[in-house]
Formats: sequence, C-alpha cells, structure tokens
Amino acid sequence: MARAGLTGVLLLGGESRRFGSPKALARLNGETLAERAWRTLGEACDERLAFGKRADGLELPFPLLDDGTDVRHPAAGLVAGLRMARNEVVVFLPVDCPEVEPEDLSALGRACADAAVSAAGKPVPGAFRKSALPALERCLARRESVRSALDELEVRTVELDPFRLGDADTPQQLLRVERRQGALEAALAVAAEQRLDASAARVLQDWNDTVVHLAPSPVVARVRTSWVAAAEPAEETYERELAVARHVAGRGGPIVRPASRPGPFRSHGLVVALWEYAEPLEGELSDRELGAALEELHSALDGFEGPLPALDERFDRAAAVAGDPAAVPRLGHDDRLLLESAFRELRAEARAHPVAERALHGGPYRGNLLLTAHGPKWIDFDTVCRGPLEWDLTHLPEPAAEVFPDHDPALLDIMRRLISAEVAIWCWHTYGRAPEVDEAARFHLERVRGL
Repeated sequence: MARAGLTGVLLLGGESRRFGSPKALARLNGETLAERAWRTLGEACDERLAFGKRADGLELPFPLLDDGTDVRHPAAGLVAGLRMARNEVVVFLPVDCPEVEPEDLSALGRACADAAVSAAGKPVPGAFRKSALPALERCLARRESVRSALDELEVRTVELDPFRLGDADTPQQLLRVERRQGALEAALAVAAEQRLDASAARVLQDWNDTVVHLAPSPVVARVRTSWVAAAEPAEETYERELAVARHVAGRGGPIVRPASRPGPFRSHGLVVALWEYAEPLEGELSDRELGAALEELHSALDGFEGPLPALDERFDRAAAVAGDPAAVPRLGHDDRLLLESAFRELRAEARAHPVAERALHGGPYRGNLLLTAHGPKWIDFDTVCRGPLEWDLTHLPEPAAEVFPDHDPALLDIMRRLISAEVAIWCWHTYGRAPEVDEAARFHLERVRGL
C-alpha cells in the first residue's frame, strides 16, 4: 500500500550513452524500465512525478516534467522534484535501477533526516527532505557531485539488499538483471511447491550460479545459470553434486548439507537444488587451518563410488573454448593465441608428472568455505572431479600446502600457473556476466602474460 505523505520522483534525465538507446524504453520481462519504475513508485508513494528532458521525446505512458536546466546533472531532477513535491519527504528512483522494490523506497522515506541513502553510499535511490534543497541547489549551480551536498546534510543510512540497487547502464547489465530475476522466480516457484516460506527471499550470489536464501526458511536455492549448464546437462551436474554432498555428510565431513528434499527440480526452464542455510560468522581461518579443513574434506570424500569426471575432461573443454575465437569474442586475437598456447604447454608440463588421482573438490578456494558456529563448512561441489591432489592445493595459499607433506611441489607450481590460464579462459568466455568475472578475466590474463 502506498504510504501517505511520501512523494516519489522518477529520474529520466540521463543520456543513455553507455546503453546505446534510451534506457527508459528498454524492456525487462515485457515491461519498459520506465513503466516498471513508475509502478514501483506508485506502490510506495501517494504522489508520483517524473523529471527528465522533454527534448528527448520519450514516449511514456505518464507525464514527463522538464527538470528546467540545460545540463544533464544528477542534481537536476532532485532539485526539480523537491521544489514541486507536495510532501515534505521525497524518494528518488533512477530509471536504470529496475530491481528496487517498493519496501526499499518506503524504508528510505521512513529513515529520512535531511536525507537517507543506502549503506552502499549511493545518493540515489535515496530520500531527501525539503530541508536538503539549498545544499542540492548549490551542488547543481557548481556542477559538483551530489555526494558533496550530502556532506552538508544530516544523512541516515539504510541497509538495503545490494543486488536490488544494481544499475542497468548497459544492455549487458540489463541481461544480468533479467537472468537474476529469472533465477529468483524459479527459486520462489520451487519454494512454493515445497511449501517453504520464502517471503523474505534474497539473492546471496550471482557471479557463477545464482544463489538465493529462501528466508525466513533455513534453505538456500542454487539455480543453474552458469556456463557449466552448457557443458553438460544441468540436472546431471546437480545430481552428482548432491550425491557427493550426501556421501561427505554421511561420513561427518565439513560440508553444508543438502536440504531434506533437495531435488534437483526444474522450474521456469532452470534447474534448482536446495541446501541447508548455514549462517556465516565473521572471521577467517589461518592458512594452515584452511589446509586442515581441506584435508578433512578429502578424508570424507574417500570411498565415493559414484562416477566423477576426470580433471582432463574439464581441461579439454577449456582448450576447445580457447581455440575458438567465437567463444571468447571480447578477447583480442593475440591474447587468445597467447592464452591457447600457454594452456597447451602447461598441460604438457603437468602430464610429465604422473601422480595418483583422487576425488577432489575441484575449486576449494576461501570463498567456498564458510566459517559457521559448527566449524568450517565447504560449499559448491559442482566442480568435483578426479585428479591429482595438487589441483585442489592450487586454490589455497602456499602455507596451506604444508598440511599435505606428500604433495609434489614441482607439480603444484605447474598447476598454479595452469589454473590462472584456465580461469582466464572461462572468464573471457563469460565476460560481461558480472563485475567479478570481468575483473578475474583481466587479472588472470596478466598473470599468464607473466609466465
């Protein structure tokens, strides 16, 4: 229900240069971003206004007011909105923030002193009281950042879901929003089928698969949205991951357990598996404690009798991607040849060190280990495979390897270089999926150049 005494202002004054066409008219799930934002404001506020540049000629299903300036500045819509609003408090929503919910705007309005912003510190989405108008007018006159105006005001911060604050500044970013929304819908549909209360569901992660906490239920939905879904059937990957998890849990291993009815399920064209929610604690294990946690996991993995892919199969897929220019369109020709060559040569070096293979996590870096009240717990077994111990050790800091006195230091050195090449290949293959992916693509390519 819309809150009485709260004005909502839709900001449409941007040039959409990075988007390539008017963002306001781009569609998400059959609705333009402008229509979506206008609807969101209507659910939170008893008055709605939209400000931008009438000269842009946007065809909108609601009136567009001109912000009255000849410049495109973030403060222009803020100043115009505060001047015209009939209410004391005004919440501002940029048109390129399509995941903001009405309750987010209501929370900002309730918290507003002179202003209220998210804990992330972005001025918008945000709420401003009319008392903020002089500072914003000075900011606009000087063409300064809106943040400079915040320095003059009494500002309160509100904890909002950072995923819901994400911008859609480019078509690629809008595709990420669409993917995340689809994954969330699939997770909520499975929750409904399983009679789980997911009324406070929130996205926990969206740079490999999409992970959703079905809060308040103590259950996490993992939705298959990663590139691996194209490498093999998604159900097969999740079924294997769940079988391994049940084996490790049955042996008392350090793992987050599957839910009582884990699936996998198919919903909205996506595959979903359910896991118990483990509340992470603050803090970090030492390097040697990290190694000990991996050793405990390996002990619990021993004896798993189900089929596991060989690490070499994974390398074959990466080699095929590196050899196909169409598979890494954002990677330059010379860089692709460098990456392809380095990966091939490092694989040959590794083969010169034959060692016994064993069941591996496949990706046991710190991000896949949660520190919980019941000790460290490993997650994300979609990379489980059979290969040399040294492959798992490549994901850990060097001191962690000291826990494994039987490892081959020469092979570990090769594997450390090989993993940078493999990560670079897959991140360039999925470049644009998420900022973390793009950063990793550039970082590991630089490491390969230095080999």
